[in-house]
Amino acid sequence: MRVTNRIVFDNFMRDVNRNRTQMADIQSSLSSSKAVRFPSQDPVSFQRSRAIEEDIRESEQFQNNINSGLRQSRLAQDALDTSIDDLIEIKRILVQSASDTYSAEDRNNMADQISGIRDSLIATFNLSYGDRYLFAGTNSANEPFTLDATATGGVADTSNGNPLQVAVDNNVNIDISITGTEIRNTDEGDFFEIIQNIETALRADDGEALNNLITASDELIDHTTDATSRLGNSIARMEYMYEQYENTKVTQKAEISKLVDTDYAQAISDLQKNQTIYESAMAVHTRMFNNSLLNYI
Repeated sequence: MRVTNRIVFDNFMRDVNRNRTQMADIQSSLSSSKAVRFPSQDPVSFQRSRAIEEDIRESEQFQNNINSGLRQSRLAQDALDTSIDDLIEIKRILVQSASDTYSAEDRNNMADQISGIRDSLIATFNLSYGDRYLFAGTNSANEPFTLDATATGGVADTSNGNPLQVAVDNNVNIDISITGTEIRNTDEGDFFEIIQNIETALRADDGEALNNLITASDELIDHTTDATSRLGNSIARMEYMYEQYENTKVTQKAEISKLVDTDYAQAISDLQKNQTIYESAMAVHTRMFNNSLLNYI
């Protein structure tokens, strides 16, 4: 086949254009920091990176849920800790009042203290976070505890036995509080009824009844401490899962980087190589196409 100047020129231009395209791709990769920005550049890597990014977005949503759950759980835990302090004070007053050295007037004053602590406990268990009451269960729009002389223990309760939860993974929920129903149901009877019985015994100046209620007051403390421990376990689980998501995200982001980010060392090396090829091609072009009959006249 006869090789004409036209064929040589066309081949030259095709190679130069290919070189320019490669240089443009490399420069784009360097300036954008992305080696793969479109599916056409590397369909497998592009699709894989998008799938991992979706996993990261899902993990971040679960982390947001966990953060919200942790804030509410820690508030509820602080409230329970406060209530334990109040219950310890009730027991102190009870043990003190059980002594025969105290008069009816002294015990009546102590009954006033018990009444005040009960009111403080109600306020503590009516803790809200935004528009939700943390100890109301799933009936969180309503204040769980109110004074009501006709109710058990003199305290009405609108809470239920379904604790507030957050989704921490697909099909995995964790309790973020303790329900009012759980708080009230102790092994010695209704939480507020026990407190009411202590107040009643004090006002009745009944030393024997006060002695008999010491075991029940211990149960109030143990019961609330157990509830606090369960909540603490939920907090620990959420903290662990949050850290797991963080660790997984680091690995996932590193994988995405390998798939689509620019390898700067390789890109710069490729750019230098293509520049050398381009400069060589242009030098050859100059020498080849300067050859004509005019050069020999």
